[in-house]
Amino acid sequence: MREPGSGVVTAVKRAGKDATSLTVALDGGGEVTLSVPAPLYERLGKPGVGDPLPDAAVSELTYASEYRLACRHALRILEYGDNNARTLRDKLVRKGISREIAADAVRRMVELGYIREAETARRLAVGYAKRNLWGEKKIVSALIAKGYSKSDAEAAVTNAADAGEIDFAEVKKALIKRCRARGLEDEKIRATLWRYGFRPED
Repeated sequence: MREPGSGVVTAVKRAGKDATSLTVALDGGGEVTLSVPAPLYERLGKPGVGDPLPDAAVSELTYASEYRLACRHALRILEYGDNNARTLRDKLVRKGISREIAADAVRRMVELGYIREAETARRLAVGYAKRNLWGEKKIVSALIAKGYSKSDAEAAVTNAADAGEIDFAEVKKALIKRCRARGLEDEKIRATLWRYGFRPED
């Protein structure tokens, strides 16, 4: 995040129940409007119009404002569905949030329990197996493509299987049955099994 420099407050107004909006004319030129959380505004002495702000205060206010915005964006994104840490961070960056602040906001979402990567990955793995009839290899690849690490993807599949949520032998039988119902011959069935993530020895 670029250091904004010092400045002078030119406007103050409420920004919701828990924040104050400060407009600051920067000494280096330009103006920024910052949404500042109430505790920080009070800690800085509730600066008003005409009050000078040193570099450190402007930097802190800028970070707090961007972090607050990032958290609000993150919550809106999570309202529409599960995201893992990487995909949420990338979505925040695409909205113009710096990578540093996006990462901080994502960490906060994890702390608050809004992101439960292990649980979400396991649920996805079960869905892929039951709906798509995918084998372990294809499920792991799909989870990696969604932003999970290889180890987390493999753990999700293993945990789901150990918990009895996925029985890959039954999944394979269901896939073979589907293939036979479509009139596929053995060679094409073997190719389908491979494509769906079942190794020849499965």
